[in-house]
Amino acid sequence: MASWAHNEPRRPGPVRPAAPTGLWESVDALIDRATRVGDLRFHRLHLLAAERFRETGKLVPRDLREAERQAAIFTLVAPIVLQKAREAYDRTMVLMKGPEIACKYPDPMRRPFGDLDLLVPDAAEAQRALLAAGFVPAGSPERYRDLHHVQPLQWPGNPLNVELHDRPKWIEGLPAPSRAQLLAGAVVGSTGVPGILALPPELHAMAIAAHSWAHAPLGRLGHLVDLAAVTEGLDRAELERTAGELDMRKAWRTTIGVTDALFADGPRPRALRLWARSLEAARERTVLESHLGRWLPPWFALSPGKALRANAFTLSRELGRLGDEPWTQKLRRTARAFRHATRRLSDHQRTLGEEGR
Repeated sequence: MASWAHNEPRRPGPVRPAAPTGLWESVDALIDRATRVGDLRFHRLHLLAAERFRETGKLVPRDLREAERQAAIFTLVAPIVLQKAREAYDRTMVLMKGPEIACKYPDPMRRPFGDLDLLVPDAAEAQRALLAAGFVPAGSPERYRDLHHVQPLQWPGNPLNVELHDRPKWIEGLPAPSRAQLLAGAVVGSTGVPGILALPPELHAMAIAAHSWAHAPLGRLGHLVDLAAVTEGLDRAELERTAGELDMRKAWRTTIGVTDALFADGPRPRALRLWARSLEAARERTVLESHLGRWLPPWFALSPGKALRANAFTLSRELGRLGDEPWTQKLRRTARAFRHATRRLSDHQRTLGEEGR
């Protein structure tokens, strides 16, 4: 069994830094570097940015003030919702990400989250138990078929979603750790809600890294801030061993290397030079960087054979047409992408939408 698995929950170390550290000074520097508030929102740094703006005498935009109010509400109600879920389902519950990461921030209200991700022995069983206890479905059930979690639930009158997971979201092409392994290694959580457990710190770090790759490899600064906060003070050799046990050593080394370069004056790795330059500038990716961010990451996470297969699939999808569109329209889209290669992706997409009206 992996070295992080134990039969009994153990308590992790301190969950919150006692004073500002180099990490948060580096985050402030990135916030200062950003030229658009929209970029800070894209990177999920907007709540930290609002605080930074006040410290430096800048006006805090209205939408960031509203986001702060929402974050304060979510932070305050999260323990209530977790307690309701715990009362409804008496089997093991492991909270991943969200409030468990927020506890590592200097102010937990500065880490945005909109749902509570709970790993359980049987997600369908847990969903039935929560529905029987008064939770109600959120969203459309069709969206969640064959996903890593079932349809989200809400406690009536509460805006937070509860997502019950059979497994964590993982890097495509790599085997995810088994549910039994994850539940067996659970530790006492940081939320203060009795019975709500957490992943051990080393495994939680791997889950954060894997989750970020599953969405957009090295795509958002917020994911890397989370990783830096969770790994602060942990033994790097133990983290490396855990990555090896999970067969994700390549992805781990890439992710932690970029994290160290951004927040700990580490050397600048190839991934940061090739497709993740937007992180250093605290801006959204350009059209070209977005394409490179789909083509190159498999070579930094998978074996050469798997990376080649992943690239073949990506290229076939990108070179093909959308549905029944004519080839002339496909070629026009490709030409526009070349012309807009250095523009932010959202600006490019907005232009396409305006041209299509």
